[in-house]
Amino acid sequence: MSYEFEPACRRMEWLDPFYKEVWEKAFADAIPISGTFELTCRCNFQCRMCYVHLQPDRISEYGGELSAKEWLRIAKEAKEAGTVWLCITGGEPLLHPEFETIYRELSQMGFFITLQTNASLIKGKTARLLEQYPPRVVKASLYGASDETYEKVCKVKEGFRQVHEGLQTLKNLKIPVQLVSTVIRQNMEDVEKMAFYAYLNGFSWMATGGVKASARGADSEAREVRVTEKLEEQKKKEIRRRIKEAPVNIERKPCTYCKDYRLGYWVTWNGDMRFCSFMNEPNIPVKDMAFSDAWKKLIDYEEALDWPEECKTCKVQKACFKCAGTLAAECGSPNRVTEEFCSQVKKYYDEEKEEWMIWDRYTCQ
Repeated sequence: MSYEFEPACRRMEWLDPFYKEVWEKAFADAIPISGTFELTCRCNFQCRMCYVHLQPDRISEYGGELSAKEWLRIAKEAKEAGTVWLCITGGEPLLHPEFETIYRELSQMGFFITLQTNASLIKGKTARLLEQYPPRVVKASLYGASDETYEKVCKVKEGFRQVHEGLQTLKNLKIPVQLVSTVIRQNMEDVEKMAFYAYLNGFSWMATGGVKASARGADSEAREVRVTEKLEEQKKKEIRRRIKEAPVNIERKPCTYCKDYRLGYWVTWNGDMRFCSFMNEPNIPVKDMAFSDAWKKLIDYEEALDWPEECKTCKVQKACFKCAGTLAAECGSPNRVTEEFCSQVKKYYDEEKEEWMIWDRYTCQ
């Protein structure tokens, strides 16, 4: 099969040239070089925009958490298949009952580990574990710059204090930290303070307003808490750019827009291998089958997945940039598109097109 597009890995300027060549080779041969283990759906926070977290009494509706033995069997086979980079996440991964065993064994296997956490539980025995087996980086969520803001966003008392203490522990251990902030209505006034907090502590920081609804059962309030005005502005800019500079090619398959295409995978807390964290499919039970077989099924899924038929004849197809994860989150499935989703994009398209026409007439006079 030929690939008449530039794979996302080719645009990873942050990669060392050697590693970039490794990623290129992995893409060509469909080697699962990068993986994510979502250890648990449990969390000590109740973030309004979370797409994974389930209350304890609902976990059984979706299966059971994998044991340390099951995770380590998958990890061993993943390493044999070519996985080098491994992200450990959740929920809050430190809440897995066997986190210490899982983390220690994965570290000893030699993966380049990214630990994704809210940082509030990094103390005591966990801090000593990370000191002994430091991850390549800790990607920590920062959702405010005060306890008051954390209570609004995460519905937890003294959240900022707990997170701050965990981050200071990581800093003292000299473990690299990347702060990631999801901006919603409840913390938008803290954006500059969060940026300043990162600067004062020497942490890298990025913020996003791209909140996606949950297609996986979490009690998410994503649609209610989005900073809609900013998102509309960004969407219009994106539509304008697509029409003027980089029109969407509807013949290019959905998964090809993702950096993990033919390179990465996500294993859910209950043992399914998927392409994307936001999606509720495919349900490839890697917990019950050989990793290599599950990976092959995932590649077959990626190659077969196509856009909904409505998208192929839509008047705004060249301006409507979306991905499989967006359709799953916003429309319930990557195989369908709703009238609500379409009408919003068409509205932005018509508004921008009218502005361009007015501007063009003005500049031609």
